[in-house]
Amino acid sequence: MDIAEQNEGIDVDAILDNIKSYFGFVPKIFQVLSKNPAALKAYYIKLEVLMTDKSLPPLTKEFVSIGAASALGADHCLLTHLKVARELGATKDQLHFAILLGSLIAETDSLAKSLRVFEEFEKL
Repeated sequence: MDIAEQNEGIDVDAILDNIKSYFGFVPKIFQVLSKNPAALKAYYIKLEVLMTDKSLPPLTKEFVSIGAASALGADHCLLTHLKVARELGATKDQLHFAILLGSLIAETDSLAKSLRVFEEFEKL
């Protein structure tokens, strides 16, 4: 199957409208993916499944996303999820805490890996 066949029948505008209804805008990643409708659809389906799952409330999902974006240094993702969390009612203190917690996990991961290497080094 070639690219044209894969992209056939995919309603890019509908997908982008759904994304906009969740985030309040269309994040850059989706704007760029819209040039390849099959890739956009695949990525969107995963997002839709996770964001509509009822296991966690929407604001909690945003706090998780903020922590992960902070840990990964994903500036654009961080800004996107900060905006959505604020729209969902998050306070400035809550947003700040989510960033601190995510960053702590990233720092802890780095430190834990480095200390394991150091322990192995000491055995030499």
